[in-house]
Amino acid sequence: MELHQGEQVLYSGRPSPRSSIGFFLTWGVPALVPGIAASLLSSMDVNTGLAVWKWWLISLVLLLAVIVRDLIRRYAVTYRVTTERIHIRRGILSRAEQSTDIDRVQNVNTNQTFLERALGVGSVDFDTAGTNVQESAFRFDGIADPAAVVARLQAYMIQRERTRMGGL
Repeated sequence: MELHQGEQVLYSGRPSPRSSIGFFLTWGVPALVPGIAASLLSSMDVNTGLAVWKWWLISLVLLLAVIVRDLIRRYAVTYRVTTERIHIRRGILSRAEQSTDIDRVQNVNTNQTFLERALGVGSVDFDTAGTNVQESAFRFDGIADPAAVVARLQAYMIQRERTRMGGL
């Protein structure tokens, strides 16, 4: 995204690696099941058809696939808030970009699950004026310190409004 003359970046980032903990619990732990199961069955002298090290190799390949999938997922998304726009870019090979004027923002909300709060990550929802729900939905998922992003944006908007009002 090219910046306009005089436009300044208030926030720029990607989903935080800490936001992946739930993803790793959901997919990373099950990726270890073949190795764990083969080890348990082998300890009970049950034939698994493959050597235990091969089952662990399968588990490691699955775990590597989970890690690569998460890296791609996080790398493929870029969030940016400037003094004029909110911008989301998704994709690596194909791209989808979503942008709106900062003046269209009506509400800014943060959402954090218990785990996200403990990890210091969460989501920021920007409610914008728009007739199409898909056009007016701007959500930054998995970002570090979402309250700081909101505070920075609100401080800028308050300062800008004061300047417009003549410094009141």
